[in-house]
Amino acid sequence: MKKFLYIILVSFFSLTIISCAEKEESTTTATTTTTTLSAPSSLTATGGASQVALDWTAVSGASSYTVYWDNSTGVSSSSTAITSVSTDNYTHSSLDNGTTNYYKVAAVDSASTGALSSEVNATTEVTSEGTASSPVELTVGT
Repeated sequence: MKKFLYIILVSFFSLTIISCAEKEESTTTATTTTTTLSAPSSLTATGGASQVALDWTAVSGASSYTVYWDNSTGVSSSSTAITSVSTDNYTHSSLDNGTTNYYKVAAVDSASTGALSSEVNATTEVTSEGTASSPVELTVGT
């Protein structure tokens, strides 16, 4: 009987200690959802004399754009960057005539740079110096 009373007393004492123990408070953690900007769509590139004109569909929430370019395919975010483009078009000038350049564009906001667009390319015009402005002399026989 003493053993039974001892077991009950130890159990009661243990329950008292457990119930008096400090309860862990429930904490609510706020999660911040960062939305990555979508890639600009409908990117087009049109070659001209020493330049390539780029145009794309604006991305909602973008504060500017970054144009990435290279003279070979496989443009990535580590390619040469033209930053702080404030509109949904850009003319890349001072290029060599007859060269092909490759481009991708990404939207930028205060938090990050968004996904890259599809790659496009354009070739600058090949010009023949003097052809357009050289007069042609005609000799008419009598």
